[in-house]
Amino acid sequence: MIRLYEILINEVSGPSDSLVIDAINNNKYVALYYMGDQETAPGWRTGVIPVCFGTKNTSKGTFKYVRAWQTAGKTLTQVPEWKLFRLDRIRNWNVSGKKKATEVPDSRFNSTGDKFMDRIIVMAKFN
Repeated sequence: MIRLYEILINEVSGPSDSLVIDAINNNKYVALYYMGDQETAPGWRTGVIPVCFGTKNTSKGTFKYVRAWQTAGKTLTQVPEWKLFRLDRIRNWNVSGKKKATEVPDSRFNSTGDKFMDRIIVMAKFN
């Protein structure tokens, strides 16, 4: 019974916009508990560097997304690789206290935007 309670709490306790923005602005690593649209259960994505936060208009509404470089954890594809996470599907967002990305995680990083998103809220900057 406690497990069901934890799941229900996590379903509504995704990250606030300000937590996402802070992680991107400060190049923080995060771990997220996420359930993709083709998955039957959520799982932890770890070693994640969020680099872009924005919105996309779809036929089902406007959704917020995080573009990130994922290095480990659950995935239906491969890691390390660029991933797109819909904010309302993130159940838990844990920021690494000390670990920060000091350089661009992959040469395909587009510092001017994200072709998927209609509106960019914040974009990471690297030295």
